[in-house]
Amino acid sequence: MATILYGECVSTRQSAEVRISDLADRGCHLEMDGSVPVTDGDVCLWIGAIGPFPATATRKDESHLALRFKEPLDGRILEHFLA
Repeated sequence: MATILYGECVSTRQSAEVRISDLADRGCHLEMDGSVPVTDGDVCLWIGAIGPFPATATRKDESHLALRFKEPLDGRILEHFLA
């Protein structure tokens, strides 16, 4: 079963609580309830209370975003969340 984490995606004008899946050093997928209030472009991701991680968001559909981190996540961060 895939690991689901919870966090917040913050853009310059909006933020949304998100479910984070497929977390990897270069990016992840985000799911939000209802329509996506965060648009394509620069965002920061908080995973729980850890962050912010600067990223670029790309809308996949009405409630999903793909995130690409501007800097790869440190392996220790991945190990912590995926353990």
